[in-house]
Amino acid sequence: MIEVQPGKRAIQIEAFEALRPLVLAEPGCIQYELFSDDEDENKFILVEKWASQEALAAHGKTAHMVAAVARNPSFRAKPASVIRMSPVGR
Repeated sequence: MIEVQPGKRAIQIEAFEALRPLVLAEPGCIQYELFSDDEDENKFILVEKWASQEALAAHGKTAHMVAAVARNPSFRAKPASVIRMSPVGR
C-alpha cells in the first residue's frame, strides 16, 4: 500500500511506469500492477506476484529497485506498507 504526498500522484505513476518493464523482465516476476484508490487519489496498491521467495529477494537487490527505493521519499507520504499474502483453499 502506497500513499503519496498531495500533488505528487503523477510522480508515483511515472515512477511505476518506468519500473514496470524492468520488473516484469526479472526472473520469477509473474505480476506487477499498480492500482489507484477510487476514493483517495493519493493512495495506491501495488500488487506483485513472484514465483518464489528467492525471486522476490533478488528483486529487492536489483539496481533499478535500489534506485527507486532511494527516490521514493521525495514523493511518498510515508514508507509503503507491505502485506504478504498466500492463496487459501488449495
